[in-house]
Amino acid sequence: MEIKSSHLENDSFKVYLEDLCSALEEVSPEYKKWILYNTDASGEVKETQESYCERVFAYESYHQLRLIMEPCRGHVEERYRELILNGEQVKLDNFYKHLFEGLSKLSEKFKKEGENKIIPDLVLHKNIGTIDKDGQIYLVEIKMGENTNALDDLEKLTLLTKSELNFHFYIFVYVDKSIDELKEMILHKGVDVFSKNIVCICLEGNNAICTTLGELTEH
Repeated sequence: MEIKSSHLENDSFKVYLEDLCSALEEVSPEYKKWILYNTDASGEVKETQESYCERVFAYESYHQLRLIMEPCRGHVEERYRELILNGEQVKLDNFYKHLFEGLSKLSEKFKKEGENKIIPDLVLHKNIGTIDKDGQIYLVEIKMGENTNALDDLEKLTLLTKSELNFHFYIFVYVDKSIDELKEMILHKGVDVFSKNIVCICLEGNNAICTTLGELTEH
């Protein structure tokens, strides 16, 4: 794990980022991809191919993070005593109502796409029904390396930084992409399109590199 950010190094909530990075590093390669079987008309398998699977990776990341939060049954680490980790939580509640309304007010694009397009992969907070600043730790979007619309999530996170959700961190996780590749993509799109406060984590192999979008594009 590497935190390449003077801003994050001095953040009082840094421990939550370190735990997330540690969880991501513990995800085994078999949870990054699955096998697709191509069959002919008779159902016989003609060929197989590997494909990245974002949802499976997100589920295993959730599991690894829960192991950090609760290392043994009945014992929850002190820093997580009042917090809840949600993964793709049901959308018909106050939290997702605020999430959808926040994006819709800021962007016609997301308003047209609808509520089903607004499903964060991981959320760490005190309560699914509140948006108070106290206890809103982070919201995470995960994208796999082969995904061609990864910057859409950065756009979504940028909008959310302007909403009333009050998370301490808005985090973009890019799996099997280097920090330099992400930087090149952002610079090509245009730095001013995205919030410089977004936390970017690139998982290269089993090494998580963490920085802010602003610091990433400054160098």
